[in-house]
Amino acid sequence: MVGRIAGVALNTFREAVRDKVLLTLLVFAVVVMGGAKVVQPVAMGEAAKIVKDLGLSAITLFCVLIAILVGGRMVYKEVEKRTIYLVLARPVRRSEFIVGKYLGLMAVLLVSVAVMTVAFYLILLLTAAQPTFQLLWAVFLTYLELALLTAVAIMFSTFVTPIASAVFTFGVYFIGHSTPLLKQLAALSTAPVVKIIGLVLYYVLPNLENFNLRGEVVHGVPLNPVAIGLSTAYALVYVATLLLISVVAFSRKDF
Repeated sequence: MVGRIAGVALNTFREAVRDKVLLTLLVFAVVVMGGAKVVQPVAMGEAAKIVKDLGLSAITLFCVLIAILVGGRMVYKEVEKRTIYLVLARPVRRSEFIVGKYLGLMAVLLVSVAVMTVAFYLILLLTAAQPTFQLLWAVFLTYLELALLTAVAIMFSTFVTPIASAVFTFGVYFIGHSTPLLKQLAALSTAPVVKIIGLVLYYVLPNLENFNLRGEVVHGVPLNPVAIGLSTAYALVYVATLLLISVVAFSRKDF
């Protein structure tokens, strides 16, 4: 079982690293982080914070794009090109196929995050912005957020087209960073339908603000290890649930 999952993951990794979208986004991410050098002279004493915030934001944004644009095509592309028949003709279960696809893309994202983080620290050194170990906690939680969004993208890719998967996953991303507003909306609204919809979305959709530590690490605020641990557990449970839904949906496909 482990060997079959590893085989699917390795093949997925090889396919993804050859994707031009991945290389393009990586280049753009480094260019955006390097743009901090331009705003540094007019930062009025806040240059270090601006460089750090811009760098962490670039890592998050471009890795989210990789997760959504690449992950949303993973399963659908196999079905569209009929290569799924060759895979399933071998002793590979559908659950192993989904998990392997997920792990392969997470390996791609790990490499992407590592490349961007190295570039980020080099830019911090070049701009004398004092790189600290604490910044890596923000990167770690960003990777957890990517793990969750990748699971969302793969889940959607099991039953909709890549474009629809990207749109839906982007929707989850933006709403996921606004879930506290949904609860406030439900509390303030006098319409029962709005209250119900707001509360359902609040409890069903992931709260991605749990993984946002950029403000704390940029301003040097002491971090809460318990909160980081809870966010890690939250991501793992959510990912496991989404992958289970993906496996069930994929198993019901007739091919």
